[in-house]
Amino acid sequence: MRLTAAVPAIVLATVVALFQTGSTPIPGLSLSDADEVRIGGSLAQQFIKTTGMEPTPQTAKIEAYLQAVGNRLAAHAQRKLPYRFRFDPEPAFKSAFALPGGEIFVGGGALAMMDTEDQLAVVLGHEIEHVAQNHCRDRLNEELAAQHLTVETAEQLKVAPFLRSYGHDGELTADREGVKLSVEAGYSPQGAVRLLTTFLVLGQQAARPSSEAEQSLRDRITQIQRIIAGDKLAMPAEKPLTLP
Repeated sequence: MRLTAAVPAIVLATVVALFQTGSTPIPGLSLSDADEVRIGGSLAQQFIKTTGMEPTPQTAKIEAYLQAVGNRLAAHAQRKLPYRFRFDPEPAFKSAFALPGGEIFVGGGALAMMDTEDQLAVVLGHEIEHVAQNHCRDRLNEELAAQHLTVETAEQLKVAPFLRSYGHDGELTADREGVKLSVEAGYSPQGAVRLLTTFLVLGQQAARPSSEAEQSLRDRITQIQRIIAGDKLAMPAEKPLTLP
């Protein structure tokens, strides 16, 4: 079944923190980058299969565009991995998420709310940073340990645990570093402020607005505004979103 949710609950992982991430090594488990990439690829195929994603000429063109923008960002990422950017056309999928090893999915509903490439760049940058900051890797280690699996038996893992939020601090970190990444790639940080403000307004207009999700968004917007002011970031004109 395809995973869907209302805008304020899932957009850009703005859901309330489920737990905080850490970097505590898992005793007795050695995970190489190659292992992480392989396992992430397996989880990606599982998601594609369970959601029923079917490639079409149009989705292939959109993925090529996502990949081109993502490559510009990944060139500046701390972790050099074969980042792969995929498109799920489901309109109700109003978010994006990252899997271990650099597999990143963007939903059709999320793209529909963007009007510039700068907004897309900050979304992709946010997800790249979940990988680069080892949030995905740490969760992979945790899931392997919790289920008593090894890198050889990791194909038994389910994708669901990797679709959850990385907690208040994890999301703020991904925002902070993702904005910096997008700026290094030549994009305007104002795109992040505008996009998060859009999510905030949509959340307030929802039938059951969440005060906790609203505060999370306000914290994230405030952080980006402080980074812009404190680091005196360049504010180039935003580029139009040129979806095929």
